[in-house]
Amino acid sequence: MKLTGYQKNRIESQCQPLIEKLKSQYVLKNPDKKYNCLVDIYIKWYRDYLYFCGKYKSENPDRLVDEFEGNFVRFKIIKPDSFEISYMRHTEKWFIIARDLTLNECLEMIEDTPTFHPV
Repeated sequence: MKLTGYQKNRIESQCQPLIEKLKSQYVLKNPDKKYNCLVDIYIKWYRDYLYFCGKYKSENPDRLVDEFEGNFVRFKIIKPDSFEISYMRHTEKWFIIARDLTLNECLEMIEDTPTFHPV
């Protein structure tokens, strides 16, 4: 389903309080940069999908890259205010948890279910 810019902005604004809450829980103020550490959480669109993303950094001398992105939740837009929610498994494959949920139901599920958290 193709969304308008207005619809995407409305969805993003509804997601923002949860993004801020996740940041306060998982983005450390003074992380040990020897290892990959989460430095930001944000959302981004790709086609009809909305991704919750984490930005990771490392200062380990043996690192392959300085920073990278990891997606941890995906919403697929089915129809207006109807979503499919998935999480990224350790196998690097998306696993669908539920279909035909409202945006509020998806956000509550993310907040209440550690499987959807960026760790």
